[in-house]
Amino acid sequence: MSNDYSTAWDALAETIGAAKHQSSGSITELEHLDTDQRLKVVEIAALLSIAQEISALNPQNTSTRDEDGNEVNGWGIVTKKAKPKPGKMIVS
Repeated sequence: MSNDYSTAWDALAETIGAAKHQSSGSITELEHLDTDQRLKVVEIAALLSIAQEISALNPQNTSTRDEDGNEVNGWGIVTKKAKPKPGKMIVS
């Protein structure tokens, strides 16, 4: 996952805490917020969760190795060539 998600979650926790005059808060500690604020926190949390799930489905965000040791993305495109093994002949 991207660092953007954790940054957004941290910002959300800081905002929740700030409403309670603390340095940070938690998504589970909303009792000090009014109804509109609680709904906004839930809305933002849901959007962040959906964004994380969609990002995880993007084949560009996954990588595996093929039989030659090359790194390939979810579409099967080689993104990083494997270093040739010593003594192995490379055929183009």
